[in-house]
Formats: sequence, C-alpha cells, structure tokens
Amino acid sequence: MFLNVLLVSVTVFLTDAAIKDDLLNLYHHKFNGDGTYYGPDDTGTCQYNPPSRPPAALHPTIKHFVALNKPQFLGSYSCGMCFKVHAEGQGLGSAPIKGDFVVFANNLCPECAAGSLDFAENGDGRWKIQIQAVQCPVGNTKLEYKLQGSNPYYIKLQIRNGRIPAAGLKIMQSGTWVEMTHSADGFWILSNGKPVDTTNIKVKITAANGEVVEDVIPKLVNNQVLHGAKAVQFALDKSLPTA
Repeated sequence: MFLNVLLVSVTVFLTDAAIKDDLLNLYHHKFNGDGTYYGPDDTGTCQYNPPSRPPAALHPTIKHFVALNKPQFLGSYSCGMCFKVHAEGQGLGSAPIKGDFVVFANNLCPECAAGSLDFAENGDGRWKIQIQAVQCPVGNTKLEYKLQGSNPYYIKLQIRNGRIPAAGLKIMQSGTWVEMTHSADGFWILSNGKPVDTTNIKVKITAANGEVVEDVIPKLVNNQVLHGAKAVQFALDKSLPTA
C-alpha cells in the first residue's frame, strides 16, 4: 500500500509553540483510522536504519514498526514517537489487526489519513484502529545523536531516542545559542555561513512539553551514533500517557 520514497531534505519552518501544540495533541487525544500493511522494510524516512536503531525502538514493549500518516507525521517532527494501538479486528482482508500494543514510528505514509498507520510487515487488508501517542520506553537509556554530511559550516544533526520528541534545537556558535531548523527527513540543520566548533559541540534541546536539556557532543563524526557527554534524557512526564 505504501511506497517508501526517499525525501529530499527540505527545511520546515514552524514555530516552537505551534509544533509543541501539535505534538502534545497526539498524546492528549485518541484518533480513529485505518491500519494497513506495506511489507517488511528496515528503512524509512526517519533514517533509523539498522544496525543503528535507537534503543527505544528495540525495547520488548515495541511490537511493530510503522509508517505514520502524513497529517500527524508533522513534517518528520513525529519521527521516533511511540503510539499505543487499539484494534478489534474489524475491517476487510485476511490479516486482521487486533489487540492493544505499542508501535514505533520510523517512516511516513504519504497516502494515509489522520489516525492511520501502515505496518512494516506482510499482511492484507484495511482494519479499523485507534491510536494515541505514548512516552517511549527508553528505560535508563539517554538521548543519542547522529550527524550527516556535516562540517564546520554545515551541521545536519539528528536527535534520537527521546522519551518524547524534540520540538526545538539550538547549537552554540561563537558563544551564542543559535536556532537550528527542522528538515523533512528528521534532522536539524544549521547553515548560516559561520563555523561551529566541531569539538565539544554544545546543544540545547527543547522537548514537546517544554522541558529543556543541554548536552555536549564530543566531536563531529558523520554517520555514527554519538552519545552526549552529559548523558541526558527527557524526564518522565506524569501528565502524558506511557507505553
């Protein structure tokens, strides 16, 4: 049903306040939609490709990887979010979706309507489902980082393994915090013609619920999962549902 299309990295301009509201809305409400299948696929728009999947994606609580519908994908801000699914096997086809379980969003379903998921596995049919975002089961693991095609004058940085998604990111540049912009493939970009110190890269990350954490990425290395010197993670938010 779903074709996995590689997206060109396009900067998405949304205010922190607007995207926070849209992300939190996914936790505060339940949404009805369709569950479909697009076949086994280890890749996806969010680029959490093996062997470097975030720890949360590998937690036993996570039962399936899914492509999230375009309206709630929010231009890839929803990459890495977890959703609780409720289904009663109602629909048409030979592979009913039923039960209560948690899934990990690592891809985009361009054709799917709000409330719908496309499952990355073999199956058949269109089934009624209900979804609600939940805090991912990160356990004691911390935020991770991945750089892509970066150099001192161009930073493309992915925030990975968040309990809840990041809604804003700043990077230290010449002693000043500078806003980074979000891309359509789940990264954050800085490209203002000025260099960034590529050792001990300081970042300030704002979560969807407004929590702010600071971390230090020890060095600029592309295409590797990196761990921050401060080993931070967003705190469990008692006002939001959990996996």
